[in-house]
Order: sequence, then C-alpha cells, then structure tokens
Amino acid sequence: MTESTQSFSHYFEPQVMKRNHNVDRNDGGDVEVIEGSIFSHPGQLWGEAKQKRDLFLEEIKAAQTYILLNCEEVETFVSMFMQHLQEEFPSLSQGQIDESLEIHFSTWFKEYVQCNFIRNEFLRSLSRGPLIGATCYSVYFVNGYKFHTECHGSARSTMNSGVCISDPNFGDYYGRIKEIIQVEYHEAPLKQIVLFKCEWLDPTMDVGVKMHNQYKLVDINHCRRYKKDEPFILAMQATRVCYVSYPSKKKDKDDWAAVLKVKPRNVIELPNEQVTTVSELNVPFQIEEVEVHEIDMIVSVDENILLNDPNGGVIKMDEPIDGEEEEFEDDINSD
Repeated sequence: MTESTQSFSHYFEPQVMKRNHNVDRNDGGDVEVIEGSIFSHPGQLWGEAKQKRDLFLEEIKAAQTYILLNCEEVETFVSMFMQHLQEEFPSLSQGQIDESLEIHFSTWFKEYVQCNFIRNEFLRSLSRGPLIGATCYSVYFVNGYKFHTECHGSARSTMNSGVCISDPNFGDYYGRIKEIIQVEYHEAPLKQIVLFKCEWLDPTMDVGVKMHNQYKLVDINHCRRYKKDEPFILAMQATRVCYVSYPSKKKDKDDWAAVLKVKPRNVIELPNEQVTTVSELNVPFQIEEVEVHEIDMIVSVDENILLNDPNGGVIKMDEPIDGEEEEFEDDINSD
C-alpha cells in the first residue's frame, strides 16, 4: 500500500498535499523573478560557488547574444532586425541572416533601445548586457536532471556532464559541460540566469554522428569538434545524455561512443491510449487457419468383448457371471 500511494502521488497536481511533499531538487526557491520569462525557470545551484571570475569580451558577447535570441520579450526586436536586413540586403541567404544575428544583433538592440527612449526597465537593463563578473559552480539541478562539469565528475563513476540540445531545424547537438556559469544583470528587477559553457561535438551526419535506420540508435565521434564557436546554452534547454565507449579494439570503433539519453527525475511516461493494431504478417498463428475438432465425450460400452483369433477367426466371449469369476480364480490357485 505504501508503494502504491507513493506511485499514485506522482500523478497529482503540485498543489495537492501529500505525505511526501518535499520541495523538488530542481526547485529554484523563493527568488523574486519575472513571471513567464527565461529568468523565472526553476533550478538549483548546489554547493558553494567554485570561483568568481571576469568573463572575456568574446564570452560576454556570446552570452548576451544567446540570451537575447532566446528571450520572448525580445522576439519583436529580432523580427524588426531581420526585416531591416532583408530590406537593405535583399540577396542575403538565410545562413547569412543567421550569421548577422549572432554578430550584430546585440549591438543593434542596445542602440535601438537607447535611441528610441524605450522606458521599459526590463528591456533597458537587458540591452546593457550582463555584468563582467560571473559566478562558477560545479553542480546544477534543473528539469529533473543533475548536471555537473566534466572536471567535477572526472573521478566519479557516474557521468552527469553529457548534454544534448535539440534544434527543430538542424537536429540534436551533443557536447560536454565545461563550466556552469551564473550571470547577472545589474538593474532591477533581479535577473540571474545559469548558462552551460559546453564543448560541442561535430553534428554532421555520417561524419560526426551516425544513426541506425531502424532502431534510431545514435553514435557520436568524440574526437571531432564542432567548428562553430557557440559555447553557451541556457541550462533550462539542456537534457542529459551519457556516452558509452564500445568494448572493441577495432580502429573503426575507438573514436565512437553510443549515446544514451537519461530520463529526468520524477517524470513518468504515460502509455499511449491509442490501440495499435499488429500487422498480420507478424502474428505467428492465425485463428482462421486453425481447424477445430470437437471431441465426443459420450462413449458407448459394449457388454460383449470381441477378441481377434490368431488363426483369423473371431472369438466371442461373454462377460463372466457373478460367482463364475471367483470359481475361475480358485481353479487357478489350486493348479
């Protein structure tokens, strides 16, 4: 009964009081954040801060650009910037537009907010970018996963540094977490966000990634690196994976590892309610091919017993009458 009630409690709404009503490990706590923004996603840093360091200019620009392009409040300005590019340079390809977004958008956004005197304090603070000083941690809980840096888990038996992020246009990107960094924006309201600085593996199909056609199993070449310099992702976007090396000494397997996706904590997969019909070709026995024979349970007993004569005739023997059987047995015993 205890196991059953514990299992059923996973399906209740969060506000329902239960016996085990502890705060989830990935809960961010009572921090005043902006509702509905990327800065409000729950997560929990674990342990003391490893160190505080100043970000390089390239890191600040990469972090600022990635945060802006993934912030819902800035989507309108991203569309304005792309429209401006298409009007000024009609011959630009989609790849060139994406490259221009990564290089010039953060500068354009800052100038646009200042020149148009936008009074939204959130956008004004966001346009100025994060502070140079950032705090580094080793462990972070988010989305039901436990993540830690590759250095922190190098001497451990578990692998929590493998990370995967999905792009609807380009597929999955696989990498390893090098640093867990918390950046902060100076002006109110409080804006803090955790970034994963990752080393990405080459996502090129059949070069850095292989996928089995039938079973969709993924192999990754852990010796090939992604050429594009995009180190940061939001921690809220990450899912955890493990890389398992092949137990083979062949040269074609040394550089490859199998990708195992990890299920998040306290997440239960519900079965699909739709009934799937099995193809008749996969059914080993068909009902219509089986002939049914009824067995007649009524057995008639004939009182006359017929025995075959060795000479070819038929000998008819009558059943012994009561009393004769006993005399026959006595004759045998007397002999």
